[in-house]
Amino acid sequence: MRVDRCFAFIDLCGFSAYTERNGDEEAVSVLSMMRSVVRRAADRRGVRVMKWLGDGVMLSGAERGAVAAAALEIRHHLGGACPLEVRVGICRGAALVFDGDDYVGTVINVAARLCDKAAPGQLLMAEHPDATVPPWAVVRPFGIVEVAGLTRPLAVQEIDMRVDGDARPVMDPVCGLPIDPSVAVAPAGEEAVHLRCFCSAECAEHWGRASARRVQRVA
Repeated sequence: MRVDRCFAFIDLCGFSAYTERNGDEEAVSVLSMMRSVVRRAADRRGVRVMKWLGDGVMLSGAERGAVAAAALEIRHHLGGACPLEVRVGICRGAALVFDGDDYVGTVINVAARLCDKAAPGQLLMAEHPDATVPPWAVVRPFGIVEVAGLTRPLAVQEIDMRVDGDARPVMDPVCGLPIDPSVAVAPAGEEAVHLRCFCSAECAEHWGRASARRVQRVA
């Protein structure tokens, strides 16, 4: 059976050299940090951790923009705490479901190859009509890329945070991302400007549920 999915490969840059310089204990600490950040972001964005790949991870998602959102969130949080940068390759398309819980197909190979081609801190995504990004992200042309295994070159885009140079970003209190205020959202039914501080309806709903629990505990 074939299904439409978005896949991402995320890799810690320079991990082997870091391990050689700093030893196994430091290396394990970095891996633990990375995996903790990945799990939290994947859970929040509705993205599945398909498999851990040593100093990397493979993600998959069905929702439009969810994988890109998770990857940007992971890069943001690791950028403030991890000594190594990440690079990301993303591709959306049809994949074959294999053995019940695994996927195979060109789309997965392309995501892995784009991760290999990405520079430290860079997110590369193959162009696709449904390979969307969240409204607080921006897509820029990267160029035409030769990918091993494909007969034709591939149009590739670079994904980054959307930041208005004239506006001070607001900090999403749930996921911690700095969000351009022009695309920030408020919880459903709220009109107050100061509540427009969430990157997505999902984060706003999470905040609303947490607030309700706090009120119940106080009562």
